[in-house]
Amino acid sequence: MSAFPMHGLAQHYAWGGRRFIPGMLGLDNAGQQHFAEWWLGAHEEAPSVIATPQGPQPLHYAIAHQPLAFLGEAVIRRHGPRLPFLMKVLDVDAPLSIQAHPDEAQAREGFARDNAAGLALGDPRRNYRDPYPKPEMMVALSPFWLLHGLRPDAQIDALLARQPEWQPLRERLAREGGAGLHRHLLRLPQEEIAALLRPLWRRLAADGDAGPDDPDHWARRLVGIRTEDRGVFGCYLLNLVGLRPGEAIFQPARLPHAYLHGRNIELMANSDNVLRAGLTDKPVDVEALLAVMDDAPVSPVVMAAPDGCGLRAYPRCGGDYFALDQLLLGEGEGVAWRSAGPEVLLVVDGSLSLRHAAGELALEQGQSALLQPGLVCEVRAGRLALAYRAFCPLAGG
Repeated sequence: MSAFPMHGLAQHYAWGGRRFIPGMLGLDNAGQQHFAEWWLGAHEEAPSVIATPQGPQPLHYAIAHQPLAFLGEAVIRRHGPRLPFLMKVLDVDAPLSIQAHPDEAQAREGFARDNAAGLALGDPRRNYRDPYPKPEMMVALSPFWLLHGLRPDAQIDALLARQPEWQPLRERLAREGGAGLHRHLLRLPQEEIAALLRPLWRRLAADGDAGPDDPDHWARRLVGIRTEDRGVFGCYLLNLVGLRPGEAIFQPARLPHAYLHGRNIELMANSDNVLRAGLTDKPVDVEALLAVMDDAPVSPVVMAAPDGCGLRAYPRCGGDYFALDQLLLGEGEGVAWRSAGPEVLLVVDGSLSLRHAAGELALEQGQSALLQPGLVCEVRAGRLALAYRAFCPLAGG
C-alpha cells in the first residue's frame, strides 16, 4: 500500500478564468489560456497520471491492471473495476450552461441508445459519453453564485412582474406552474425568445445594478454575450444561491442548475454526462434535457463550512459514489487516519507531509495524491494548510 503523487488534467473551456488554476498549480500562463477545470480522477476522457515506482501511469490504466490494489473489494463489488468518483477544481469566470445530469437508469438507457444510433464517443450529437449517473456536490473556494433548481411559483411571478411585456408568461405560470412555464420557454422558437428578451435589455440598460443577490445582476452580465439565449430566463425561474468560502451544496441527478461565478472544488460520480439547454456554445438538446429533468420547485440547502481544525466531514450526500472531508491544519499540526478505499487528497493552500509505512510524500499547494485502500497515514502541516479528501463511503471513512 502506498500514496502516489497525482497530476491532473486541465480543461480549457471558454468560460474559465486565466489566473486562479494556473496560480494554484504554479503554472506560467503566458499564453492566457482559459483554465476552466482541473480534473483529478480516472475518467477515460481525461485521466490523471500517478507517479509509481514503475514510472508514470494513467490512473485508469493502473486500476485496470491492479483493480484490487487501487480500489478494494467493497468498491469493486458495487462499482466494478472503476474509480466511482471524480474530483475537480473549477474557476467559473462566465456563466456555464443550464444543465442537468441523468440518474443511474437514465444514464444506462441513454448510453445504450447513443451506441445503437452508431454515434462515436466524440460525436457532438452524442448526449451520453458513459453509462453512469452524475450527482455532484461543490465547496466554494471564493464567494460563489449559482442557479439551483426551480423557484416556487410565487417568487417566479414576482420576478416576471418586473417586466410588463412578460404578462403572457405570468398568465402561463398561473395556468401551468413554474415547471410548465420552464418547459414552454425551453421549447419556444428562437425568434419569440429574442422578442421576449429585447424589453429586458432596455430595462436593464436604464436601471442601476442591484448587486449579485438580484437576478437582474446576472442577466445584465449576459448582455452582448447571450443576448438572444433562452437560458437568460433561468436567472428568473431558478433559485439564485450565493455561497461563502467553505460552504457547500449538493446537486442531485436530474436537478436543473448552472454555475454563474466563482471558484470551487467539485466532487461527483465519475461521469461526463451533461444535458444542456442554454447559456453555452456547446451542443444543446432541449428534448434530451427535458427527458431527464426534475423541475419540481426546490428549497436550496446550503451546507455550512466544517467547524474547527483537523479532518472534518461534510454531510454525506453522494450516496455510495463519493464523500468529502475538509482538512485544515495549523503549522506543525497533524492528523492520522486509515484510508477506507481509494482516496484523492488535494492541497489547496499551504503544504503537507504525508507519512506512511512505505515512505513520505511532500505536497505543496495545488499538488495531490492518490491513496490506496487500507493505507495508514499521518498528515502534518508544514505551514497553515487547507486540503480536501475525496473518497468512496462504501468502504467506511
